[in-house]
Amino acid sequence: MKKVYIIGLGIGNSDYMHKKALDTIKACDCLIGAKRMLKSFQDLNKPAYECSNAENIRDYINNSNYTAYGILVSGDSGFYSLSKKITELLMQKDNMHIENIPAVSSLQYFASSLNLPWDNIKYVSAHGRSLNIISAVIFNKKTFILTSADFSPGKICEILTSKGLGHLRVSVGENLSYENERILEDEAAAVAKMKFDSLTVMIVHNDDFISVDEGYSSIKDEEFVTGKAPMTKREVRAVSIGKLKLKDDYTVYDIGAGTGSVSIEAALKLHGGTLYAVEKDAESAALIEKNIEKFKTKNIEVIKGRAPEAMAELPSPDACFIGGSSGNMDEIINAVLTKNPHVNMVINTITLQSLNEAVSCMEKYKLDDVEIISISVAKSRKTGRYDLMMGQNPVYVISGKGSGLVVS
Repeated sequence: MKKVYIIGLGIGNSDYMHKKALDTIKACDCLIGAKRMLKSFQDLNKPAYECSNAENIRDYINNSNYTAYGILVSGDSGFYSLSKKITELLMQKDNMHIENIPAVSSLQYFASSLNLPWDNIKYVSAHGRSLNIISAVIFNKKTFILTSADFSPGKICEILTSKGLGHLRVSVGENLSYENERILEDEAAAVAKMKFDSLTVMIVHNDDFISVDEGYSSIKDEEFVTGKAPMTKREVRAVSIGKLKLKDDYTVYDIGAGTGSVSIEAALKLHGGTLYAVEKDAESAALIEKNIEKFKTKNIEVIKGRAPEAMAELPSPDACFIGGSSGNMDEIINAVLTKNPHVNMVINTITLQSLNEAVSCMEKYKLDDVEIISISVAKSRKTGRYDLMMGQNPVYVISGKGSGLVVS
C-alpha cells in the first residue's frame, strides 16, 4: 500500500513548522510540490516531482513505485489548499493511505500578529475562484481575504471605495513570517493607492456590518424612502421573494424595481450574491440609491435604463423578479431565459391584461412549476375606538422555473 502525506508547510518561515511535519518530510521516499516548496528541502537529496496540478500529481503517484510520498502544500492543508482536490482524487484508490498534516495558516498568523481572535472572522479566498468582495464585507464585522494577482489589496480597496466604503479600516499583511514582513493598517481609500507583493493577505474591518438576522424579517413599508414610484407592499414582498427560492450566492434581477423594496429585502438574503435593480425612471432610481444607503445593502447595483436593453451586459441571473415591464414583458422574459434557461422567475401584476400576458409568456416559453396566486390584503385602521379593515388592491404573483428551453 502506498502512503501519501499531504503536508502543510505553514506560513512560510520554517521556524513555524512543527516536528511532526518535519519528521514526515524526512521519512518520505519522494517529495512533490511547487518549486518554492521543494527548494526548502533540496538538501535532503530526495527524489522530487515539481508540480502543483492535482491530476498530474495523482497520475505520478499511480505510475511510480515509491512507498511514501510527501506532497508539500503552502499554509494549512485544510485552509484553501491544493490538498482538498488531491485528497478527493487519491481517495478513489483502494491502495492508498492518505494523511493530511496541518500547519499554521496565514489567517492564524495574521490574526495573532494583530492580537485578534480569529474564530469570528469571515474568511474568503481570491485564488482561482470568483469573489464577491462587497457581500462578504457588508455582512461581516471582520473579513479575512487571501488576495491574488487579480484581487490585490489595492484592487479590493478600489472596489470598496467605489461602493462608498473607502472609510473602512483595512489591515494588510505582506510576506508574513519572512524577514521583509510588512503589516500596516489604514483606510481602504488610502490602501487603494498602495502596491504590495504577491504574498499578501488582508482583513477588512466593518463595525457597521449588516446582521445576518436582518434577512429573516420583513421590513415595514413605512421604513422605505418613498416618492411617486410604485412599491410592492410588505405582504406581497414576502410571498414574491419566497417564490424566488433564493440561495445566498445568487445573482438576482429586479426589473422595474420602483423604490427598491423588493431589491432591498432580497439583497439582505444574498450574503455572497449580487442583486441588479433595473429601473428606467430617474426619480425611482434615485429612491433606490437612497434606500441602499439607508439599509446598507451595497450588494445592489442600480442599472438605469429600460429592460431588456439595460440587461444586455449583466451576468446571467439565477433568479428574476419582474415588478414592472412597461409593455415589454415578452421581450424581457426572452432575454432573461436566453441568459439562463433554468432561471427562477416571479412576476407581479395588478391588471387582468398583464396577468393574461404573464401566463401566456409562461406557456410560450414552457416554464416548469408555474403557479398563479392572487393576494388580497386587508389591514386594520383605527377609527375612534373601532378597527376597520381597509382592503388593498389585489396582486397576482406568477412564478415558474425555466425548463432549459428557449423559444426565440
